[in-house]
Amino acid sequence: MNVVIASVGLATAQGGVFDVTHEAALRPPAQLSWPADRWTTCHSSYGAAGIGPTLSGSARWSALARQALQECFGSNTPSPETPLLVASCNGAAAGFDPDNWRHAFDSQALLEGTAWASKSLPVFSTSCTSGLHALYLARQLLLAGYADEVSVLAVDILSPASHDNFEVLRVLSDTPSPWQAASRGFMPGEAAVALRLVRTPGAEGAPGIDGPTLGNDLQGHDGLSTILSELKPRNLKLVLGQGTGPFESDGLELSALRASVSPDVPLSTPLAHFGHTLGASSLLSVALAALACRAPGLLPVLSMDARAAVDGRPLFNGPARGDNILVTCRAMSGACAATCVGPSTQTRPRSVREWYPLGQRSALMHPTLRHLASEALRYRPQAPPDILLVRMDEPLLPDERAGIGGRLLPSAVLELTPGFVSQLIARCWGHTGGALCLVGQMEGDRITSEMVEACVENGLTVSRINLRGGGVDERAVEWNA
Repeated sequence: MNVVIASVGLATAQGGVFDVTHEAALRPPAQLSWPADRWTTCHSSYGAAGIGPTLSGSARWSALARQALQECFGSNTPSPETPLLVASCNGAAAGFDPDNWRHAFDSQALLEGTAWASKSLPVFSTSCTSGLHALYLARQLLLAGYADEVSVLAVDILSPASHDNFEVLRVLSDTPSPWQAASRGFMPGEAAVALRLVRTPGAEGAPGIDGPTLGNDLQGHDGLSTILSELKPRNLKLVLGQGTGPFESDGLELSALRASVSPDVPLSTPLAHFGHTLGASSLLSVALAALACRAPGLLPVLSMDARAAVDGRPLFNGPARGDNILVTCRAMSGACAATCVGPSTQTRPRSVREWYPLGQRSALMHPTLRHLASEALRYRPQAPPDILLVRMDEPLLPDERAGIGGRLLPSAVLELTPGFVSQLIARCWGHTGGALCLVGQMEGDRITSEMVEACVENGLTVSRINLRGGGVDERAVEWNA
C-alpha cells in the first residue's frame, strides 16, 4: 500500500503553486515590517505574498493557512471529518509574554475560516522538524486504515518577537550563504504548506512518500547520519536540505550526506528564496519535491547562487536526471528527519532501536524541565520505543528570570520551544528514535489516541507522556500515559 501526495497548496514569499511551477519572477526579500532596534543584525525577511503587513498573530496565521488550504483543495470543499494534522514551531505567537505564548497553539483560533474551525486539534511543534513529524503520523493513520485521506498543514509566521529570539541566538544573517564557509545564519521567512495525502494500492502518477524516518542528536550520536543510513535513499535526483547555518551546523549536514548520498547528487534548500520558514520548512521541502517530480526540470525557486558547497557537492542550478528527491531536516533542538519523495518510493521495515549511552545533561533554567530531567530515568521503559510522544496542554511559560532588557535569554528561547521537552526526555533516556511534541488542550483528544493506535497497529511501540495544566510551574506529569 502506497501513500501519495494528491495535491499541494502554498502561501509563501514566492506565491502559491502556480507561481512556483510557472517560473514567475522570483521575489526578493523585503525590509522588516517593524522598526529595527540597535541590536538588530538582520534587517530583511521573506513575507508571504498577498498577506498585508498589518496582520499579526492568529489573524496572520489563519490568513496563510486559508490560502494554502484553498489552493490544496481547489473547488472541493474538505470535510471537517477528514483528519487534519497541524504543525507549527511558534504557532501564532505575536509575543512570548505569558498571555500571548500560552494561547499561541489554540487551533480553534488558528483554523478560523476553515472546515476545521470548530475542532480542537493538537499542534505538532518540534522546531524545524514539525512538518515532517506531522507527515510521519499522517502516514501512520493512512497505512493503518484509519482514513483513506489525511491532510497535513504546517504554518509559521513572521513576528518581531520571533525575530528577536533568533537575534538573541545569533543565527540570523542579511546575506545567507548555505553550505559555504562564510555562512553565519539564515534570513527568516514565513509560509503555509498544505498537503493532501491518499492511500493507494499502487503507483498512480502522484509522487509517493518513503519515510519519514525520525531521530535526534545525542551527545556523541549523529541523528541525521543514522536516519539516512536507515532510509537508504536511491535513484536520487536532488537533495533538499536545510543549509540554515551557521557553518558548523551546515558542516554536520554535509558530513551526514557524504556517508549516504553520492557526491554527484546536487543539493538545494528552500531557504535561498523563501527564507527559513521554521516549522513549515521541512514540509515546504516535501511540497517542492512533489511539484518538481510532477514537472521535472528546473524550478527557479530551487536554484542556488553558488555552484558548489564547500565540500565540492554541486548546488542545484539546472535539471538533473533521476527518480527521487531526498528531503532532510536537522533542527536546532537536535531533532532530525528525512524522507524521499518520488515514483520509486517504498515501505521499509522498521528500524530496531537500542538505548544509547546516557550523556551529560546541561543546566536547565525552567523548573518544569528540571523536574522532568530528575524523574525521567525512573520512567524509562525497558525497551526503547520507536516513538516518544510528549503531549502538552500549553507551552511552557517564561519565569521572572527568563529575560533581560525586554528580550528572552538564549537559554530561555531554547527551553520554551515545545520540542525542547521531547528532546530533553530523549536525551535523558538515551533514545535515538523519533521524539515528537504535541501542544493543545487534551479534553476529548481523540485524534492523538488514534495516532498512537495507528502506530501500534503498524507494529510500532510508542511511549506517551502527558504534561497537564499550565502556568510557569504547575504541570502534572503522566509518564507512559
